[in-house]
Amino acid sequence: MKWSLLLAGLLLSANVWAHGPTPQKTDESIQVGASAEAVWKRISAPCGLAQWHPQVTACETVGDKQQKLTLKNGKQLLQEIDEVSAADMTVAYRLSGDIDLEALPVSSLNGKIKVSADGSNAKVVWTARYYRAFTGNEPPAGQDDESAKNAVDAFVKEGLQGLKDGRNAAAASRTDWRQKVCVAMRPIFKSIGMSVCA
Repeated sequence: MKWSLLLAGLLLSANVWAHGPTPQKTDESIQVGASAEAVWKRISAPCGLAQWHPQVTACETVGDKQQKLTLKNGKQLLQEIDEVSAADMTVAYRLSGDIDLEALPVSSLNGKIKVSADGSNAKVVWTARYYRAFTGNEPPAGQDDESAKNAVDAFVKEGLQGLKDGRNAAAASRTDWRQKVCVAMRPIFKSIGMSVCA
């Protein structure tokens, strides 16, 4: 009996000390003031991320399914596109190669971006599953679960906001253009008795 209790205690303590990184997840969504088809076109475009994500300053296609992303801080990520499904309006991807910890402090990451119609607008859901940068026990500062979650959460939220703001910025620029034309043409309209662009 004593031996079995001792053996159970040793197994339990071995399990406690063998604890490594736990899987982390990020699930975010946003509503975009555009049709689902228009938003899907932006998301599914090759290297389209550089057009709407504020953190991505450049994107280069590498081979058939890889994209090299350059971030605002100059660091790079290699992203592999696993699936682009027009039927589901979903892009699935993962980070590959050696991940620069100053780009994202993770050891691996799988993500999915899905677009769906929400009335006349679009709903975009971005999910990511990942592990912290340090895969052993007792991670150093900046390579722990909290650092990984904070960095991925921020990256995903900024990307979704960029999609939303991109639509708003485009609408604002159209309004600015219309306003400039109206101001320039107002005297002509007035001289012929029209009150267009009041």
